[in-house]
Amino acid sequence: MPRSGHPTKTKLIDTTAALLKTTPRSEISTDLILNTSGISKGSLYHHFEDLEELIETAMLVRYTDWVDSSIDLIMDIIEKSKTPNDVYNSLVQLTKFTQDPSRRAERIYRAEILGIADGSPRFAQRLAEEQQRLTNALVDIIRDTQESGYFRKEIDPHAIAVLIQAYTLGKVIDDYSLTPVNPEKWNELINTIIRKVFIGLD
Repeated sequence: MPRSGHPTKTKLIDTTAALLKTTPRSEISTDLILNTSGISKGSLYHHFEDLEELIETAMLVRYTDWVDSSIDLIMDIIEKSKTPNDVYNSLVQLTKFTQDPSRRAERIYRAEILGIADGSPRFAQRLAEEQQRLTNALVDIIRDTQESGYFRKEIDPHAIAVLIQAYTLGKVIDDYSLTPVNPEKWNELINTIIRKVFIGLD
């Protein structure tokens, strides 16, 4: 999620986003944010309608930052690749990074955000806008990749963009399993989809 250009607003958002990583949402108060950030109450209410709007904004920042980083990595991969095999080999490394068991907390957090949005119309609208931005960015990259001949053109780029996000988030199901799937087997499945379905390599 793009940060505001105003340094005070940005600091409030970043402070709250950092607190959300260590403190339950219900325990984050105005005083805690102000004491941690060193910003006045007047400044907070100048930039945000209420505490809940600030917390929602911070949650969106944390939700989208990881996806934005992945998008940047994919763009870099495409720009540096010369052949479909280059694309595949680089995406294999990206799969390993995004699906790593150590990223369990981020997957669970993203699932939690979706649940929160279901009970808050205002937050749901803001999340929908951010999700659309993220999906559109992936669609643009995938379309460019297809035009470069690295991905199969007959597959809808929007469908690919949603599937990529879905299998990354969907790993949260296995994060709660008593017998988790072998991470290498999981990555192998994803890489097979990338190689044979997206790229069309044998």
